[in-house]
Amino acid sequence: MKNKGEKGSITLFVTVSCLFIMFMLVTFVMSMENKKQAQSREINQIMSRYTATEEQMQEIYTKIKDKE
Repeated sequence: MKNKGEKGSITLFVTVSCLFIMFMLVTFVMSMENKKQAQSREINQIMSRYTATEEQMQEIYTKIKDKE
């Protein structure tokens, strides 16, 4: 015989479990996206620091040469 007070307990348990799993997945995806964006920004900064024209490289070379 079924207890009338526990009719929706399994449904509630499954719903809460699904919500928890979805929350964890969304958190994981957001974390990975933030990490990817931070890595992309860092790569762009590194590339901009190492990008130089011939004139800039010549200026740096002459400055170093003059110091010696």
